[in-house]
Amino acid sequence: MTVVILFCNITFGQSVVMHDATEFLSIIKGKEPIVDQVLANPEKYHLQIHFTAVNEQQSGLVLNEYALYKDKYYFHPASLIKFPLALISLEMLSGFQDKFDIQLQTPIESKTCSCDIGTDNYVNRKPQPNLDILYKEMLIMSNNDAYNFFYNFVGPTHFNKRMSALNLSNIILRNRFYTGCSGEKALIHGGITFIKEGTNLKYAIHCQTDSLKDNAQSIYLNESAAKTNNLVSLYSLHQLMKKLFYPAATNSIPTLNISEANLHYFKQTISSFPKSIPEYSSYPNHYHKYLLPPSLLNNNDSSIKIYSKNGNAGGYISDIMYFTDEKNKVKYFLSVSLYNASNKYYYRRRAYYTSPGVDFFRQLSKVLYNYEKEKKTMQK
Repeated sequence: MTVVILFCNITFGQSVVMHDATEFLSIIKGKEPIVDQVLANPEKYHLQIHFTAVNEQQSGLVLNEYALYKDKYYFHPASLIKFPLALISLEMLSGFQDKFDIQLQTPIESKTCSCDIGTDNYVNRKPQPNLDILYKEMLIMSNNDAYNFFYNFVGPTHFNKRMSALNLSNIILRNRFYTGCSGEKALIHGGITFIKEGTNLKYAIHCQTDSLKDNAQSIYLNESAAKTNNLVSLYSLHQLMKKLFYPAATNSIPTLNISEANLHYFKQTISSFPKSIPEYSSYPNHYHKYLLPPSLLNNNDSSIKIYSKNGNAGGYISDIMYFTDEKNKVKYFLSVSLYNASNKYYYRRRAYYTSPGVDFFRQLSKVLYNYEKEKKTMQK
């Protein structure tokens, strides 16, 4: 059964088509053994999949929506929380640019208000620390110290209020990625100074105590880890990624307060490879891009873009991606989470190396890429 929903508040010629799970399974089953292995036991793997195929026609835009096990099985979001934190950081920066003439390249100093001395060491030891460097390291290299800096930059109280205002209440920021900071001291953020070059004037984000009052969490209520650690709804992040590229077709999420220049910067950053950061130039293109189809692992084709952010911790792996292949007119959003540890030790690291793992992610994306490419060929 396929249900067509036309949004009354979106641009003429845009529509969203909702497809049921049976139809989606008919597309992805029987193509790759490792995909079938996971599909046969979704509870074991805590499987969640969201897929949006983009069909740009002369008559208008059609987004074909598919989903399996929406918010049904808990997963540890790990570094996925960096995706919305980066966006809210850019909201704040957009305001600072207007009021204080602070830019991505403005030099910064970090003097922790909490017990997170690791972040101070990470930031202040850099030759010329600024938001641009830290931002790229958080999103491209998934650096946890950079994440802790932006946790101090935004703070969980403001972040959670913004998620609520954006109708994304099941995305909740609670924790730094630093085990050495706990107790009352951990409830303070700030301690960041912007140094205006050429003058003695400075602007500082002073120490602020966070209430850590959460949004109205409505998923994973029987999972203790979901109530004490960062929380992410994969479905909500999938919607947020779509909002960035097709805002009119996701009018359930209000507009982000980000300048066009900063939004472009965000998109450019999440589509960049490690080689864009000099000290990481030896890392391969597919580093942290789990949903890249296998045939494109060493791709250098500029007509192909992969906008993505992954997570990997606690035995769970996850990734959200917007993929575009201009030559073949293939565009799709794909978000996947998977429990991948043989034993459930909560902070078990490197699910990456165990099966089915990233292999499942790549093969699933390959199946969907081929499916969309064949559809486009038939439409010619």
